[in-house]
Amino acid sequence: MTLYRTRGFSLIEVIVAIAIIGMMTVATGSLIQRIPINGREVRDQDIAVKIVRNKIESLRAMGYTALPQSGSFTDTLLTSLASSSASVTITNFNAKTKQADVLVFWRGIGTTTRSVSLTTLITENSSLK
Repeated sequence: MTLYRTRGFSLIEVIVAIAIIGMMTVATGSLIQRIPINGREVRDQDIAVKIVRNKIESLRAMGYTALPQSGSFTDTLLTSLASSSASVTITNFNAKTKQADVLVFWRGIGTTTRSVSLTTLITENSSLK
């Protein structure tokens, strides 16, 4: 009986290798699409987070009795965001606690609308019990 040694790859091995490489290419492409188009999106989101965080801190500093009515507010950083707006919503969480929701909206790349929001609870005695 004669044994033959074959060199190279079989057709099935080549097809499997091409399929694996194809799946890796598709997966990499979908991950790359999730990366921000440029630094502007990251910068805008950072500015929006700063605006929201500053407003939350100012609401906490005001205290329970001095909380404003719900509505829009202004911030000097809002001018840095395209077509931006900011609002705060104050609601009663329970008898001695109010909930403050702060939202910032702006136009991102193209026509997409981006937003950042934070929520905090503010109590009459400034401590949660």
